[in-house]
Amino acid sequence: MAEEPLREQLIDPVCGMRMDPEESPAVTTYNGRSYYFCSDTHKEEFERDPVHYAQIAAREEA
Repeated sequence: MAEEPLREQLIDPVCGMRMDPEESPAVTTYNGRSYYFCSDTHKEEFERDPVHYAQIAAREEA
């Protein structure tokens, strides 16, 4: 049996949870980039302070 290829894992910048972007229940765009979230609540939190959470996402990806 062949293994399924690994899917891209992204980090919810609000809680740090790793997730498959295809299964993310919430997404928003900031400065031309998509951010994925594990919940609508986290998307709303991000949208209240996108600069802060975009910086967190950048650090997590480095």
